[in-house]
Amino acid sequence: MLSAVTRASRSNAARASHFLTGRTNIKSIISPAVCSKIQIGASNKYYSTDSADNAPKKEYSETTKKLVFGLARMMGYYSTSSTAIRASHDLYSVCAKQVEENKKFYLQDCSLPDNFQTWFSITQLHVWLLMVRLRAEDHGKLYIQELVNRFFEDAEDKMRLHGITSGRIINSYVKDLLAQFHGGVVAYDEGMCKDDPVLAAALWRNLFTPTTGNANDLAYIVQYIRRELKILDEYDSEKLNDGRIQFSTPVASFEPSKSEI
Repeated sequence: MLSAVTRASRSNAARASHFLTGRTNIKSIISPAVCSKIQIGASNKYYSTDSADNAPKKEYSETTKKLVFGLARMMGYYSTSSTAIRASHDLYSVCAKQVEENKKFYLQDCSLPDNFQTWFSITQLHVWLLMVRLRAEDHGKLYIQELVNRFFEDAEDKMRLHGITSGRIINSYVKDLLAQFHGGVVAYDEGMCKDDPVLAAALWRNLFTPTTGNANDLAYIVQYIRRELKILDEYDSEKLNDGRIQFSTPVASFEPSKSEI
């Protein structure tokens, strides 16, 4: 007779296998970043039921504002590390919801499976796009680290939401995902610096599967990546460092080249 511990371990392993390989409703996968949820949940008891329009507006004197801002600086609220952590939540949130916001393109037009791996791969692609832009900033390395931290916190949270409670199994999957992440970053960097066929090959290895995708699908996403890199290159540093970012909508069609316009 199997012990309770053995039965529990097998149950965890079975749920983990189904989670990573089976089809999962995308609405149960895409959610706000876990840290954002923690912050919101922790402060719910302080929320007022009064509407913003009806609530009295408080006016503070310039002296009070200076005292508050001065105290915030003394407490490190405006330090580089604190600013990077706050901005990373907003930057990551935009990356994490790309599958949900562009479900038709990724799941229908490109025929990607509706599961955790698709969410992880597409989110990783957008995290990488921001990483490329953040490298040009003075404190870009710190922002990148916090952005990646948010990514893996969210990935781990999603595993737990799908019933994987074994710390050993979660740690094993996180190590695999981390290796996949680093491999994808290197491959996308190479494709960005070389040419479209190299970038398409990186997408084929990291986003598509042997049973999904075709030449047109690869070309659509290559076109999308090149466009987003150009937009991000021209993006205002202040907005980026404040976490204010947005991506364009990918399309299953080819945009005319400048010579055709």
